[in-house]
Amino acid sequence: MTAAFHFNPPALADWILGALVLTSIIICWYHLIRYYGKIKTSKAEPGQLPPVSIVVAAKNETENLKKHIPLWLEQQYPQFEIVIADDGSTDGTSEWLAPLAKDNPRLRYVLLDSEYVKMHGKKIALTLGFKAAQYNHFILTDADCAPSSALWLQKMAIPFSQGTDLVIGAAPLYKIKGFLGQLVSFESLLISLQYLGRSLAGKTYMGVGRNMGYTRKLYDSVSGFSSHHHIPAGDDDLFVQSVTDLAKVSTVIDEDAYTWSSPKLTFKEYLRQKNRHLWVGKFYQSQWKQRLAVLPMAEFVFWTSVIIWFFTTAWWVYPLTALLLKLIPEWIVIGLKSKLLKQGPPIVLYPFWNFFHTFWYLFIGTKAFFSKKPIW
Repeated sequence: MTAAFHFNPPALADWILGALVLTSIIICWYHLIRYYGKIKTSKAEPGQLPPVSIVVAAKNETENLKKHIPLWLEQQYPQFEIVIADDGSTDGTSEWLAPLAKDNPRLRYVLLDSEYVKMHGKKIALTLGFKAAQYNHFILTDADCAPSSALWLQKMAIPFSQGTDLVIGAAPLYKIKGFLGQLVSFESLLISLQYLGRSLAGKTYMGVGRNMGYTRKLYDSVSGFSSHHHIPAGDDDLFVQSVTDLAKVSTVIDEDAYTWSSPKLTFKEYLRQKNRHLWVGKFYQSQWKQRLAVLPMAEFVFWTSVIIWFFTTAWWVYPLTALLLKLIPEWIVIGLKSKLLKQGPPIVLYPFWNFFHTFWYLFIGTKAFFSKKPIW
């Protein structure tokens, strides 16, 4: 005899869990379409390119500067300079860089001498770098960052020729092997999807100091970093939030315009860096703290509800269908964007990393929120 198939109508618990899951999926789809879907290669023709100052704050970065200054100097750009603001290095930066700057007209060197400058940190270094710069358009990067091509500066500066005040660029990390490497790569991808996608949608809230630019006029309009000078970070995200209402913003996504740097190589270094970054988030404007909390909460509600649903429902097709509805569109869209942005672990592992990072982010985010002021 053939067993008859019996359909079990959904119980009240199924309706409640289904409503939670569906709401979470809609929020995830919204971000997928509204923000992530906008990320594509920039297409812009240069106008009259203005003179540009590449400004780099550095502390004990002699080896990185030796590797990257030649790459910055070989940029195919009509008129530019490189300003290195040395935040009191003790590794011989001054002895090596000062003579080099004297012999190269495109290289400027500024030293924060601890005998005369009592405050230190990246914001002070950048401030002195801007004062020393002879041009009024700045492109910022870090000493450990390599431009992806000799067209990096040109691609990042094209928006300036079109009246842009603030340029947001992409800065992928070199990939390393192992669990930590894939975790860092996945987080880097999520962060890039968020800030680049929102910027392209006209909702700019941050850039990364490894690859961004702005005009001296915009910097002066908010008195530089004065509104958050007491916070030992935020020279990129907090600054951007202070000027977005005043600036014309352009977002550059081009493989020739990326800057590359290495991630932390040990779990201890990673946790320390992650704690610092999340701690700064406490000082975001209220509107951004609220907006940026929506997606992580939706992810948490989704995965928690699906897990409960699998163990309580009389018909497992419900939660399985919900998983497919959420993951398949994300798998496709985020897979395409990860190739463009050169970030993320193997896309075949996306479901695992989406699940793992949902709970991992909740843990480290809570830890950072209640932590004391980190040491930089």
